[in-house]
Amino acid sequence: MSNQLILTLLLNACWQIPLVAILASLGSWLLRHSATRYRHWLWVTALLLAFLIPTITSLRVVVDNFPSTNVVQETGLERDLVQPVMADRQVSKSSAVLPAGNSAFLLNRNLALALLLTYFAFLFYRSLKLVQAWQTTRTIRRRAVEFESNACITEAFAKCQNAVATRYGRVQILRSVTVPVPITIGLLRPVIILPGPLVDDGNIELLTSAIGHELIHVARRDYVLNFIYELLYLPLAFHPAAALIRRRINQTRELCCDELVAERILNAEVYARSLVKLASSAPPLRRLSVTTTVGIADADILEARIMSLLRKPKLNTRWKKLLLIAVSILLVVPCIAAVSFAMRFDVGSAPGLGRQDPSQQEKEKADKDMAEVRRRSAEGEQAMKERMASDPQFRAEVMRKRSMEMEMREVTQAALIRLAKVTMEQAIQIATSQQPGKVLECTLMGERWEEPGKLAKDGQVLYRVVIADEVNPGATHVLVNAVDGTIFKTEKELPRRMRSPEEP
Repeated sequence: MSNQLILTLLLNACWQIPLVAILASLGSWLLRHSATRYRHWLWVTALLLAFLIPTITSLRVVVDNFPSTNVVQETGLERDLVQPVMADRQVSKSSAVLPAGNSAFLLNRNLALALLLTYFAFLFYRSLKLVQAWQTTRTIRRRAVEFESNACITEAFAKCQNAVATRYGRVQILRSVTVPVPITIGLLRPVIILPGPLVDDGNIELLTSAIGHELIHVARRDYVLNFIYELLYLPLAFHPAAALIRRRINQTRELCCDELVAERILNAEVYARSLVKLASSAPPLRRLSVTTTVGIADADILEARIMSLLRKPKLNTRWKKLLLIAVSILLVVPCIAAVSFAMRFDVGSAPGLGRQDPSQQEKEKADKDMAEVRRRSAEGEQAMKERMASDPQFRAEVMRKRSMEMEMREVTQAALIRLAKVTMEQAIQIATSQQPGKVLECTLMGERWEEPGKLAKDGQVLYRVVIADEVNPGATHVLVNAVDGTIFKTEKELPRRMRSPEEP
């Protein structure tokens, strides 16, 4: 079950994650003239959908194809009094029906195993990288030291602290020679770490830009959220579209911080000039990807950040709300619809086409169905006993119905005995003369009742004699007329393993 769940998740993720990424890209383009925070939360929502949609789809497909979910449920008193034989018939008819809209792909067992091993190996590798990033971040924190008395740092921090309200109280600022650009770390106690050269330079504009940007990260809880995003991204990291969504989250996060710094702390032109100087200190073509930090140089879109700061697009409030509603519908509705277009893998044990032996499939399905019938029958019986013990009205209704059924059965039996002119021993002799063998069962029955105890005009009273022999497989059902002793019909019952799937 777990292996099929993971394979189904991978199969659906291959097309559902690109769908989410395309919709999010279109929505981001529509929101290009609005505040960056809307685009940021759009991409965060896209990451959540990229994780949830394949997961929900896979759970739905696997559960829907599990035998227990296809058993027809009865309601009220009929459900509580349902007989195991009827449940067996319901399972045999309904378990062969697959949920509508699901497409199944046959997959060789060896290929399925190879896919699972490859995915788990990649997942293990990405987990190691995340652990390594966490360890590197802790190392940076241990090597950072506190400042000595520094007037420039105090002035810049006081200005930024007054402009940016954080929920953590006073944020600690440290110095390190191991980081080239300002960064923020800490899940519960956030710390801002500034590079040594920046502190030694003493440029008040650069210090204000760096500290302001990192305080915005602290106020937005970006470090905690980024760690959560990394955990969501971990099982999806194999897909390029998921990597695109993750990259867009990082980029729009930095654009959001830039907008807030220019709005609350510094003039946009001054901050843009400082941003160029700070970002140029980062190693070329390299982000601090081996850490879990968030910092001013996280996004590799310096030109886009500068252009975003220098232009001031404005949207009418009414159009902004309409656009946000349209983008939300554009993203959510197709994603919800994608859940109904689920695909799944059917894993076979045979090589080549991966098809399982039909007889083996039928045997496994029959065993599962029978086990499920027994389980459901036991649960239903136990639930009925508990309800009868706790609900006197229900117990009285059950007893009344059982009494009626017994009375009807007695009336029917009395009518059969009255109408039968041939004894059971005579019926057995007639049947064995037609079909030699050992008698397994002989029952008196009526066909086509008009009402309890009264046969219809074309009704008949018959003995059903079940005969088996040691040579031929299966049993023979001989129907003997209980009035004149003639043989009404002879039927051959095949063994269960020889029946076609359509037979009950």
